[in-house]
This record gives sequence, C-alpha cells and structure tokens, in this order.
Amino acid sequence: MNRKLCLIVAAAMAVTAGSAPIGAQQAVAAALAQLAPNSYIVLPETKPGLFSTIHGTAVNWSNGALPNTNIRLRDARLGRVADTMMTDRFGAFQFRSVDPGSYVVEMMSPANDAVVAATPIINVTSGQEVATLLKLPFRVAPLGGILGHTLPSALAVTSAAAAAGVLAKSVVGAPATDRALPGQ
Repeated sequence: MNRKLCLIVAAAMAVTAGSAPIGAQQAVAAALAQLAPNSYIVLPETKPGLFSTIHGTAVNWSNGALPNTNIRLRDARLGRVADTMMTDRFGAFQFRSVDPGSYVVEMMSPANDAVVAATPIINVTSGQEVATLLKLPFRVAPLGGILGHTLPSALAVTSAAAAAGVLAKSVVGAPATDRALPGQ
C-alpha cells in the first residue's frame, strides 16, 4: 500500500472511532472521494446493511415494459442526481448502495432532456430494500375519444349531428341557440 493510502486509512479508522474532529472527518471524506470517486470504500467497523436498495420496473401507460430507458435517482432533500442507469430488456432497474434518505426515481425522455415520469418521494432507511413502479402517464387519443377514436368515426358523428340540426355556434356569454327554451 502506498503512503497516501495508509494515511487515509489511518485517518478513516480514527474517524470511525470517534476521536477525530469534524474538520478531520471532512478531510478524510474528501481524500476518499479523490482516491476512489466512483466506488464505495467500506471503513472498519461499518455495520453490514448500512446501505439501501431501490429497484423497480419502468412501464408505458398500458403496462408494457420499457427496455433501454434512461432512469435516474434524485436526492429529494438536496435536488441533486445521485445515480443514473438504463433499464434492462424487461424494463427493470436497480440502484444499489443508496444512502438512507428521501429519493425520487425519474424516467427521462429518449433524448435525455426532460423528465417524462417520476415516482412519489421514496423514504429509505438503513438496509431497506424498496420496490417501485415508474409508469408513463396515460396518452389521450385524438379528439379525446369523445367523437370516436378515429377520424372517420368523428366525421360520421359530426355529419349525422349536422343533418339533425344539432350543431350550433356560440359566443362566450351568449346563448348556444336562438331557439326559445321550454318555459320561455
């Protein structure tokens, strides 16, 4: 082991024993982050099960799996992105080694420039495993399905209404028809 690593490990052991001041604890954390920026270093006396896991499935509005979708984990307290990943071919994702806290799982657009779905706030404690479902919102059919779900059906309903004299135009604040209503 090189000298710098030995000093960091010794300082980390002092921090875990509680004998180091706050400034030293922050210095050790910064040194550990520089030493291994994308990994977790388990310090001596660290209790097993300290970290949590958040896993789930990303689906579309009709519950079809969304493979190869960008998913990110956002720390709800600080607003920063804690981790990102892609779903597998079944739409599944898993964030391991999550610190206890409050998080939101977000589904990103294919261009990765907008959030298209998000979970409610997920609170995790030490060693907890939480499952969630990330679902795209319902897509409304053209014309909202009121006059049918296709353009030909909407045209058929509209032409039948016109033939029956049902259509009327209205101006805001004006009556919809000039016919006298019953009782008037």
